[in-house]
Amino acid sequence: MLQVKDENLMLASADLQEEQLCIEWFEAGRSLIKRKTVQGTTLHLQRRNGKYLTDGQIIYQDAKRFVRISTLPCPCMVLTAEDAAVIGDFCYDVGNRHLPVFCIGKNTFAVAYDARLYEALASKFGAHLRLEQLQLLPGQALLYY
Repeated sequence: MLQVKDENLMLASADLQEEQLCIEWFEAGRSLIKRKTVQGTTLHLQRRNGKYLTDGQIIYQDAKRFVRISTLPCPCMVLTAEDAAVIGDFCYDVGNRHLPVFCIGKNTFAVAYDARLYEALASKFGAHLRLEQLQLLPGQALLYY
């Protein structure tokens, strides 16, 4: 089992074997992750620095291999609108459910799929809303203070 602490490494050699640790979008901020890499290596990741894991981040490296984070795509509800009032209503409706909203492009916002919420949003926003498989990355999340 690989024991991994808070590190953000740079790849030192292209000759190393790459292993991937796949995570869901909501696991990016977790302080403890125990699971196998795609290649089958058991990994115990323990973090204390409070920073989010990022897609492509190298978290472990030795003489033979390195481990890279891979954020899995998930089903998302995506709103695209030019009207600020529509965007505001969407963020308000989603915020009432305490779900994070991700800005994935100009006037385009995504939320992880929830069946009950999708029904409510689809009836309200119609053609502005679609379903799509996306990577939700911590850097895209809208923050509030």
